Amino acid sequence: MDALVALRARADAVDEQVLALWEQWIAPKLRDKSCLVAVGGYGRRELFPYSDVDLLILEEPGTYPNGALSDFLRELWDCGLRASHSVHPVADCRKITPGNVEFNISLLDQRFLAGREDLYSACREACGRTTNELRKALAELTRARHERFQQSIHQLEPDLKEAPGGLRDLHVLGWLRKLGVDAHADLGEAAATLAQMRWHLHDFQGRDVNILRFEAQDAVAAALQVSPEDLMRAYYRAAKLVFANCREEVDRILDQRPGLRTVLFESRSRLSNEEFTVNRDQILLRQPARLETDPLLTHRLFAFQARHGLRLARDTRRRVAAKSNDGQAWRWQEWRAILEQPHAAAALRDMMDTGEMLRQLPEWARIDCLVTRDFYHRYTVDEHTVIALENLENFGATHRRLRQLFETCDQLPALRFALLLHDIGKGEGEDHDRKSVLIAQAVGARLGIPAAEQILVERLIADHLYLGQLTHTRDLDDPLTAEQAAQFMETREYLAMLTLLTFADSAAVFPGALTKWRESQLFHAYSVIERAFTRALEDRRIPEKEHSSQPELAAFLTGLPRRYWYRSTPEQRLAHFRLAEKARGSAVGLELQRREDTWQLTLVTQDRPRLLADIAGVLAAYGMNILKAEAFGNSQGVVLDLFVFNDPLHSLELNPPVVQELEEALARVASGKEKAEKLLRHRGRSAPRYQVEIAPVIRLDNEASEMGTLLELVASDRPGLLYDVARTIADCGCEIDTVLLATEGQRAVDVFYMRSGAAKVPVETLATLRKRLEEII
Repeated sequence: MDALVALRARADAVDEQVLALWEQWIAPKLRDKSCLVAVGGYGRRELFPYSDVDLLILEEPGTYPNGALSDFLRELWDCGLRASHSVHPVADCRKITPGNVEFNISLLDQRFLAGREDLYSACREACGRTTNELRKALAELTRARHERFQQSIHQLEPDLKEAPGGLRDLHVLGWLRKLGVDAHADLGEAAATLAQMRWHLHDFQGRDVNILRFEAQDAVAAALQVSPEDLMRAYYRAAKLVFANCREEVDRILDQRPGLRTVLFESRSRLSNEEFTVNRDQILLRQPARLETDPLLTHRLFAFQARHGLRLARDTRRRVAAKSNDGQAWRWQEWRAILEQPHAAAALRDMMDTGEMLRQLPEWARIDCLVTRDFYHRYTVDEHTVIALENLENFGATHRRLRQLFETCDQLPALRFALLLHDIGKGEGEDHDRKSVLIAQAVGARLGIPAAEQILVERLIADHLYLGQLTHTRDLDDPLTAEQAAQFMETREYLAMLTLLTFADSAAVFPGALTKWRESQLFHAYSVIERAFTRALEDRRIPEKEHSSQPELAAFLTGLPRRYWYRSTPEQRLAHFRLAEKARGSAVGLELQRREDTWQLTLVTQDRPRLLADIAGVLAAYGMNILKAEAFGNSQGVVLDLFVFNDPLHSLELNPPVVQELEEALARVASGKEKAEKLLRHRGRSAPRYQVEIAPVIRLDNEASEMGTLLELVASDRPGLLYDVARTIADCGCEIDTVLLATEGQRAVDVFYMRSGAAKVPVETLATLRKRLEEII
């Protein structure tokens, strides 16, 4: 199917319906006083199956009786047409109205349908008077729209209309041409690809939906008789071409503004040399033909860019992308010359966009435009990788704590190269880190990377998930965990490099992935492991006289695990003790506090079976997403439960009365006055809209910790999962000391430290527990 032909055919069919209804309802009364104009997509004759039919009615002031227009529009809707109309005098077309620039932009696609042609001609003439102002406004709107999508085409579930490189960018190029901008790129094939996808997407959804979600990708791919992977690769290649052209024109318009930027451009132009000219912050080739005769000119170009942080000019990008593949293959010294520069990420991004990355690193084809459907990552694997490299530089320049690690790292080329290859094994099943190491071994042998640097690159790739997993699968306040991690790291220098890589990788998953909570956990991991390099053995003991001067506080603290002392401050201990005092009179002492992007619940009461499960059930009933839970019991049978959670729907923030309602529900359930099951039944549990199959994993280990038995559980996430698991643990006669939680898309990783009385859980109990857990997950 030729989608562009189908669009025009639908517009023609709609013309017949609109004109017939116009003649029936409007023309008999107002033939000589108004004009009907198609605008927007209808004006361009690009009507998708469920697109709006945009109509502009030009009138002489005070022309329309309400009845005639209402009847006309009602009949359009009754015919199944989504009519979107506006009524204006010609005078409105002569000016740009702040806050409604979209109206003026829609007039660029106007097409006469019926009525007074002189009104239509006056409208066209009026539109020409706003050209200069509208050109700038359109460019600013486009840049702002690109920013909403982080200037990236590589969204895993892209918006075919609004995302960078989508149909809206094609429209912008068409509008700029009508406004006198010389934007004449050949984008016919890309336009046909995008239009065909949107046509089948509308057909699949049965409504005006433009986000190509995973389930829709399967349907559209089936309609086009291609695989979903090939469908998305075709999309990204089309979008990359459209976005590059659109961004180039927008930048050209907005960069014409005078002032300080002009002075900056002039100062940067002094960087020009015998091979490259710097003009308006962009690099141009002095002798473009040498690209085909000088095998290392392309390398020197990207090294120059990495040193100075400049952009490649449009002509330069086009020539590099079009050059033959007969250039000299880079060795490690060429890669190092780029990777050691302050702006290496900018060069690596343009290497990806121009195809030079594929020429120099053929293994890149494995992740080129690769979609991974894990409901956690938002970008294709290649885009995620480049964003991670950009994050490494950004954190090194702007983040105080990471800047010190970045500036003292003497192995930046190896660190950057490891980050470049850390996901190169994706797309080939599980254990992508192991497969990435194997690929890195082959790459290193081909490039001639020295043995010491090659070993470091491979180790960083193999361990790139280690620190993140440690934060949500082990209790870092357990001294044994910190000591084992320090032994694994071996040196502070390696710990610093792995921390930098982990931060850069975590923040590249999606915008906002590196929450304050996640950031604090990673810094906490770094701190406790760093301290473990020098901590003496006796530091694991709690000083006996630390709290003897306050007998009541001492009684509260007696019997609490040692890790509680390590992870709490004196102020926190005193606050917890006060909650315990409150619990004596009211059975429960609790405090609910908001901390930046998370909430913390502190609850003190008498311990009982299933208490932690019941609290988790209340939070699940209110739609909270639990990030971490800990339980500390003292020798008096008093338990201190700490929960950290976020509120995905912001119901606590937007509805303050709900905070008190949640506190009251927690107190009732903790004191045994109400069952958590009742709240869960009342509020229900919603399931994810699109399930990904996740193989469950249950690991029980009596040797991983001195504190007790470790349970590590991997399963498909769902509301109430922690409640069900904690209840099952309690029903098997086990007590929970600590819970560490992490959710990656629809994949939940929950880790429990358990005990049976004062000892580890017996083997026979573990067998029963495993069987019951298998049943619930």
